[in-house]
Amino acid sequence: MQHHRKDQRELEAITETEKIYHLIQKYLLNQTMYLRGFDPPYQVKIAGADKQNILSVNMGQYEPEEGQQITMFRILGRYMHLKCRVVKYTGQGNLYTVTVEQAAIARANRSALRLPIRHNEAHISNIRASKHTIDATLFNIPTSVKVNFSTYEQNLKGRFEFVKIDVFGKRGTVLDEIRKTGRTLFIRDTQNPDDYKARDDGFVDYAEYLDDDLRSSMIEYQRGKIKSDIIVPVNYITHDQSSIPLGYIQAQSKTEHLDVDKVLELREIAFEMVDRIRDSNTVLIQEQQPILNVSNGGLKVLITNQELREYLARQNGFTFDLFFKMQAPITLYGLIRSAYTGVDGLTLGLQISGNSSRPGEIKRFKDNIANLERQLKETMQKKG
Repeated sequence: MQHHRKDQRELEAITETEKIYHLIQKYLLNQTMYLRGFDPPYQVKIAGADKQNILSVNMGQYEPEEGQQITMFRILGRYMHLKCRVVKYTGQGNLYTVTVEQAAIARANRSALRLPIRHNEAHISNIRASKHTIDATLFNIPTSVKVNFSTYEQNLKGRFEFVKIDVFGKRGTVLDEIRKTGRTLFIRDTQNPDDYKARDDGFVDYAEYLDDDLRSSMIEYQRGKIKSDIIVPVNYITHDQSSIPLGYIQAQSKTEHLDVDKVLELREIAFEMVDRIRDSNTVLIQEQQPILNVSNGGLKVLITNQELREYLARQNGFTFDLFFKMQAPITLYGLIRSAYTGVDGLTLGLQISGNSSRPGEIKRFKDNIANLERQLKETMQKKG
């Protein structure tokens, strides 16, 4: 099922050095944080910070590269994150030196009327969360991903002379360019310099990338008797809608010039692969979770399922079905705006950020909110 994202989380950017330092010292120092862009995110911890916001970060199981940009986030009452750049590995345990480039915190938004929900009026269920870590470095590759790549590679071998499906390799190659940009490499005729240029923004400009090495690349293809080359990225989309460059599909021909239809075919296969990986990596929790209050822009829910509490603690958001009494479900995507752990469970404040492609669902949601608001006003008038 496709889900349409609408608005992004409303964040207040913090760029002043002193304010960032205060945020780190008061809320984030020695606290567990998470890395955005991994499914589920890696856990990290800020071990130290100076007044110039140069941090010593324990990366745990993650091994970043020097110069890499990372975003560390935490939900402590409100969502907050630090956009950083890795400076170097310290050589001590898992500690890395990083600099903070920007901080942000979710704006407090209380403009919409919060409508209390009685226990039988509405609930959420069919909550979808990730089971295993899927990341861009692939130090820990789930078996389901390995099987997926191998299965599709075998299926494609009868349709192309040479086909390879693999994770991205070492940095500094054209594969790294594809990984960073999410663009496709397409050389229809390896002996035509013009075919190394990008057709549009969706393609790597291989001529520009090679520069003075273009001629040597043409000779290398000629020696291998390769007429055409296509490399399509496989980008995994997480439950919080982050894009993770997972791997690539490469197809080559020695007997004919592959046309753009083959590119489109491989892109469709990449989408299909990602759908299957996501399905196998998704846990569906059908246990009903109570709603505490609801508004036009979001809802507050109480997560009592222990397994679900562990999964959602590592995610920015999730997809779920909202059930109003005696009605068909409304499928929504909620960004986690706040989180509190209490004796009854995990209380999450959710901002509605997307809905399914089924027509009329968001209207039905707003109609229900309007009805609840009308009932509340009538009750208050009677009491008054």
